[in-house]
Amino acid sequence: MITVVLDSNVYISALIFGGVPRQMLNLIYSQNLLLYTSQSIVDEVVRILSEKFYWSRQQIDLHQLSFLERCTIIKPSIRLRVCSDPDDNHVLECAQAARADFLVTGNTKHFPPHHETTRVVTPRQFLDLLLPQA
Repeated sequence: MITVVLDSNVYISALIFGGVPRQMLNLIYSQNLLLYTSQSIVDEVVRILSEKFYWSRQQIDLHQLSFLERCTIIKPSIRLRVCSDPDDNHVLECAQAARADFLVTGNTKHFPPHHETTRVVTPRQFLDLLLPQA
């Protein structure tokens, strides 16, 4: 079974703009891939939706509920200092704790291309890998 961790920017892009991030999220859901997240990723999504996109608490709760129903929330026990942007280390920590096959992010330049068992890819790369004909 394929395991996946999504960076907060992928969730936000899927919710706000749709497009490839939304297609990728729909593929994850339809293929019943194992999706992991951490409380720090959830908190980041909530904070950005509220502060940058001015979503109400009710809007956030509605979307957060559907998103969390499909995720396993894990608590990473390790701390990393690997990412070029230190604010992204928590996402890689989640991926390592989940032993994720993929970490999907819009900011691949902030992450190493591979970390232990995890390959770091964009939403488009993830779609191309899982649906090469798409």
